[in-house]
Amino acid sequence: MSNVDIVIVVAALVLAFLVDRFVNATKFGRGIRAVAQDPVTATLMGVSRERVIMLTFLLGGVLAGAAAMLYSLKIPNGIIYSGGFILGIKAFAAAVLGGIGNLRGALLGGLLLGVMELYGQALFGTEWRDVVAFVVLVLVLLFRPTGILGESLGRARA
Repeated sequence: MSNVDIVIVVAALVLAFLVDRFVNATKFGRGIRAVAQDPVTATLMGVSRERVIMLTFLLGGVLAGAAAMLYSLKIPNGIIYSGGFILGIKAFAAAVLGGIGNLRGALLGGLLLGVMELYGQALFGTEWRDVVAFVVLVLVLLFRPTGILGESLGRARA
């Protein structure tokens, strides 16, 4: 492991921890969760839905910028500028794997997806890495559509 790898892992873990604490321990995080669960009721309780949505997109953009910076640290000469599509699909696969609507599940899903990609790469070869990610996505959708930490819709709304 190089120093760059250590910096990337530590920075990613710190960002994940900070986002989790922000969403679960602050007043604004409570507003995010309220708007995500029921926007109309959140508005009736005094939460500015437009402000929450705007600041949530701002937070997402900042995190995407941090991810792009960490990605460019790892692959400085090999950046594929149209590669955002594959990365976006993998981010979606990680969110589905962990459970849609569950922040900790998405973090766990991303970690598991990365480990499974590396294992599949070692088993089948480098060119099959993306295929392994999408096969994992299909298998999760077939056998556990709510994801690892996701709840069934009936239990989540009750």
